[in-house]
Amino acid sequence: MGQMLNKQSKKLALTEMNYQEGTMLNTRSAFLNFFWAGIAKHGQTGGIVPSQKILITKMIDPIPRTYNGSIIELGAGNGALTLRLAKKCPNANIFAYEINPTLAFDSRRNLIKAGLDKRVEVIADSAKNLISDMERRRLTGVDYIISGIPLGNLGRKQALDLLDTISYALKHEGLYIQFQHSLFDRQKIREKFSRMRTVPVLLNFPPAFVYYAQK
Repeated sequence: MGQMLNKQSKKLALTEMNYQEGTMLNTRSAFLNFFWAGIAKHGQTGGIVPSQKILITKMIDPIPRTYNGSIIELGAGNGALTLRLAKKCPNANIFAYEINPTLAFDSRRNLIKAGLDKRVEVIADSAKNLISDMERRRLTGVDYIISGIPLGNLGRKQALDLLDTISYALKHEGLYIQFQHSLFDRQKIREKFSRMRTVPVLLNFPPAFVYYAQK
């Protein structure tokens, strides 16, 4: 009996060790995928490391834990913010857009591992197709749009077109939350949103600014 229990204990310990090693490998792989996406396609990704906890907290802070509507995330990367948002708002439906298929795959894998994939749909597509996708889903407007798309890496017209898309997709009192690593694009956002507040997140690496904007 004692030998059987020892064998079972060893088996459980090995299983746990293999799980932890697999988790570490997946985490390392996801980080490297983001890093190389940031190097190879910096215009899309905007950074070489995923958003850190302090920045994510600032971005999702205005969304109530009890919110039960639909939230759109643009530029979801490997899902660092998506995971935190899904855990915070267990009754919300989240549509996370990520143009890079490798990062979108990592995001889906992370959500499945966390058991959050039923309420979050990762869409490997460009944000410029947001309106047509919403029409297909019969979404007439959402209360929250969160974006990590690097506006500064877009041309002026492309950035303003994206802001038009975001404005159109939001309900009248909806909130657009955007982070950037500079203040260069603040005026572009002001052109499309009459109310805006800027919050610096200097402890993030690299330092960032979060815009909270409404029409």
